[in-house]
Amino acid sequence: MLNPAGAEGVPTGAPPVPGPVDDVAAIRPTSPAEQVLVDFLKAHLTLQHRLGFDGTAGWKHRSVYGLVAVHGRWSTPAPLPAEVRPRPERHCFANAAATEREHPRLAYTEGFAVPTDSPVPTAHAWCTDPDGRVIDPTWPDLGGSAYLGIRLPSHLRPRPPHNWGVLEAPDSLYPLLRDGL
Repeated sequence: MLNPAGAEGVPTGAPPVPGPVDDVAAIRPTSPAEQVLVDFLKAHLTLQHRLGFDGTAGWKHRSVYGLVAVHGRWSTPAPLPAEVRPRPERHCFANAAATEREHPRLAYTEGFAVPTDSPVPTAHAWCTDPDGRVIDPTWPDLGGSAYLGIRLPSHLRPRPPHNWGVLEAPDSLYPLLRDGL
C-alpha cells in the first residue's frame, strides 16, 4: 500500500490509498535481482507519492515507474541464440529494435533490468521470444540477471537517427502515461 494507516503523515484508521505500489507488491520476485527491481520501483513510487507529485494528475499512469509496475512482465534470462548477433554496449534501444527487425518472431521489450555485474537497476531494452525468454543483444552473455518490461506494440519503436528509448523520450512516453497502452 502507498500509505498504510499509521505511516508517517497518515492518520491511524485512515483508509490506505491504492496505487501502483500495490501492483508492484503483486509482482513475483523469485531471485535477489528481481527483488532489487521490485524494491527500486516501490521506492520511486513511494517517493513520488510522498512528494505530492501531481504533474500527471488525471493521466492513466503518473510515471514510467507506475507504467512498468502495472504493465511490466518478467522475462527469463537466457543465452543469446546463435542466430542472433551481439551488438555494441550502451545502445540497447537501437540494438533491440534492430534485432527485432531481423527476427520478427521476437518482441521489442523495454523496461528495467539489473545487470549481473551491478546491483543497480537501469532502463534497458531487449527482445523477448514467444516463451518469455530474454534475447539481449546488448548484454549477450546473460548480462542481466533480472528483466521487467513491457512488450511494446510495433508502432512504438526507436527510430533512427536518435534511437531513444520509448519509455525515456517525452514525445513517446507522455502519450503512454496520459492515455495508456
